[in-house]
Amino acid sequence: MSEGYAHENDLVSAESNLYDRAMDVAIALSITTFVVGMITFADGVPLAATGMELVTFFGVLLGVVAGGVGIVAVFSYANVVPITSQRVRGVALGLLVSLIGLAVAAAALPVSLATMLGLVMVVEAGLLVAAGGGSRFGFVETDPSMSAGLLAGIVFGLLGAAIGAVIVASLPGVPGAIAGVPLWALGSLVFGVGFVVLTVSPREDIGSTVPPALIIGILGATIATAVIGVGWQWTPENLSGGFTGGSVIPVFVLFGSLLASWSAAKCRADFGARGRQYGAFFVINLNAFLMVAIMAAIVVFVAVKGVGWAFHGFSVGALSLLVVLTPLLVLTVQRARAPAGTDEWHSAARQFFRVLPLAAVGSLAAMLLGIIVTGSPFEIPYQYAILVDRSTVMLDTAFRVTPSLAVGNLLVIVSGTLLFTYFLRRYGSLRDVGIEYERLSLVRQAVPAAIGLLVLLSLVFVGIGPTPGGIPIGPTVGLGLATLGAAGVAALVLIPLGALLTGAGSLAERAHENAQLLNVGLFSGVALLFAVIVLEWTAVSDPKIGPIAAVPTVALVAAVVSLCIAAFVARARRSTTDTLRRRILGDEVTLALTAAAGFVTLIGLHVAATSETTFAVGPVEVGIQGSLSWPTVLQGSIPLGQAPGGIYPAIVGTIWIVIGASLFAVPLGLGAAVFLTEYAEQGRFTEVVETATNALWSTPSIVFGLFGAAFLIPRLGNSLSLLAAQLTLAFMLLPLVVITSREAIKSVPDEYRDASAALGVDRWTTIRSVVIPAAMPGVVTGVILGVGRIAGETAPLILVLGSEINATNAIDVLGGFAFTTSPPFITNEALLNSSAALPTQVWGIITAGVSGSTSKGWATAFMLLVVVLSFYAVGITARTYFRRKINYE
Repeated sequence: MSEGYAHENDLVSAESNLYDRAMDVAIALSITTFVVGMITFADGVPLAATGMELVTFFGVLLGVVAGGVGIVAVFSYANVVPITSQRVRGVALGLLVSLIGLAVAAAALPVSLATMLGLVMVVEAGLLVAAGGGSRFGFVETDPSMSAGLLAGIVFGLLGAAIGAVIVASLPGVPGAIAGVPLWALGSLVFGVGFVVLTVSPREDIGSTVPPALIIGILGATIATAVIGVGWQWTPENLSGGFTGGSVIPVFVLFGSLLASWSAAKCRADFGARGRQYGAFFVINLNAFLMVAIMAAIVVFVAVKGVGWAFHGFSVGALSLLVVLTPLLVLTVQRARAPAGTDEWHSAARQFFRVLPLAAVGSLAAMLLGIIVTGSPFEIPYQYAILVDRSTVMLDTAFRVTPSLAVGNLLVIVSGTLLFTYFLRRYGSLRDVGIEYERLSLVRQAVPAAIGLLVLLSLVFVGIGPTPGGIPIGPTVGLGLATLGAAGVAALVLIPLGALLTGAGSLAERAHENAQLLNVGLFSGVALLFAVIVLEWTAVSDPKIGPIAAVPTVALVAAVVSLCIAAFVARARRSTTDTLRRRILGDEVTLALTAAAGFVTLIGLHVAATSETTFAVGPVEVGIQGSLSWPTVLQGSIPLGQAPGGIYPAIVGTIWIVIGASLFAVPLGLGAAVFLTEYAEQGRFTEVVETATNALWSTPSIVFGLFGAAFLIPRLGNSLSLLAAQLTLAFMLLPLVVITSREAIKSVPDEYRDASAALGVDRWTTIRSVVIPAAMPGVVTGVILGVGRIAGETAPLILVLGSEINATNAIDVLGGFAFTTSPPFITNEALLNSSAALPTQVWGIITAGVSGSTSKGWATAFMLLVVVLSFYAVGITARTYFRRKINYE
């Protein structure tokens, strides 16, 4: 039945269709209650919520799910992320149906969230009983085994025994024991044996649905009737604490949801071996999600404590967040496009979990679009505490996402560059494809010459300045050449679009024939416009035609044209069945998307090159400031008054410490690992070195701090300094880099070395070109682990850096470099000065007592966590890059 429904070529009955849809709703309902249970367990919404508060909560959930399901549906319809599994489609539809039903019930019924969760569990139990009965009495065709199995019987027997003990012990007026045997023990035995018999004796469709339905129904009725309600509390005599309804109800809901999902999944897959596999897989994934959530709770705990101070006064425009989300959306689309596996039982579940990130990002994007369209800001008001004159003062603030359409140029540059790099790496080649027009060779020669001329003039203006002798040569020359270059870029981009839309043959044929025109036009346009922007920067020029800025306008038009080309070619690709042509047209789509990302990036670069100029298209603005306001990250400390200021100096100091330590330790550690593994004779010497490095890695961090204070500081100006901190942590990082690099190099198969030697390649070239690239993922893993440790070290930094907690200015390492005519020829006073750092600031605030703010301490710890996770993200990205490069080669 279910598998027949999963394969569209098989005929199924109307009853089977109805049965499948009902089970999809049951699975979706169990997922919904599972998520709501986790939210209530984390106090995300109170269990006593009623009325509009409850309607709003389910409305937000419905909006998020609708946005996620909607964007996946759009990509599936466009065949970008084809969703072939009927189970995935059914569960998605079931999520919408269940949330709509819960929202309507919240509006119609005067009950609390706890009562509603109990009623939902009772409904889930009824659905399971109906599903088992429908199968047992032949209303639908299934393939159950003769029994649910002894293992299931034992599990449900233990659960039944626990429930029986609680029920009998809770009955009023019942004697405590009969003939010396506790009555609760007798009840436990009776219930346990009964559940075992009920599970093992009947056919699987009854044994897998009725026992879990009884358990879920009892738990749901207990909650719905307020036997265990929001105000319920139990304090055992031998414990100092107790149990409350706020903690017990979410546990009941989570447990009931797991049972319901297992049973419904078995029903959905027709019971039998396939049903057992599908149910087990579903529960395993929900459990994995729960375990990840528990581990994340540690991070969330710190975040909850510090997020109030960390985000005081935070405000950002919805369009800015959409710009940030765009690379994530592209990555989640690519993940969702990956094959879901074989046509076995787990293919549907794999598809579901592959599209889940896309649905999450899409739902967030839908919410941001709603803010822009409606013009209503999203705001979360709250209070946070600071200490003023040893007294706690509560300040009002809010987390705001505004409908502002202003975007900072830095966000545009970063997001555009990420997309440009991503698509460029996926782009193959269009060499020798299509028609080679006679004038294309002239363009191939003219564009590099024009770029060379613009770069040469830029170097001249860097040397002599834009206005030598007060004569505005730069602005004048830049105005003419930049305008001419922008016009050339417009022609380079529009001509391929015209050739694609006109001419003989089908759209696919025209796209194939004009592949060279697209390749030269789009890539040359990006390169030429980049050179024009460099000339703008050095010549201090911003060419305008009336009120219109020529360069960013051409970049915007070129980006739109590139997207149009991508859309037309993608449409042509869908209309052809020729494999070779589809591959070529796919490369053209990637080329057009690469160019679009490049032109968008150039808009941000133009704004940066022309300093304070803002590029506006209607209400949308790209400027230096943007719409981001984040005092914690963008400001220094303000010690006077109630304004809490920020921790920007400490963030910058921590980043420079980690960068400096990594630049010192990674090359030395990798070089030592190469020597010890590839050159040194394996014997007593290498054993001693290995023992020493392991011992150094196990050395307490305070010892490294003492070494830095006693040895480094007297040799580095005899004062606390950033350089001493960098070197101290570098010595801590060095042993781990050596250890992990050696292991990574050892893991490279000797066949790689032998094959290189057989080709006549010398040893060093083999190490540099073969061994190190193959070992690089392991090396990066070691660096990630080491950076995670040194970024949070406190004891060594206290000894070599100090513990400043109210820094107002960040250290300027790049601006501190100066060239001299005497040794050492390069100096940097900033490196020899002390700096604030996040770990020492947390320690300083804790030890300062009433002089510091507890909220500021938690916020500093939260930002330290963000910085460490950011370094992890960079390292994981680098490791993934090297792994894919190895697999590709």
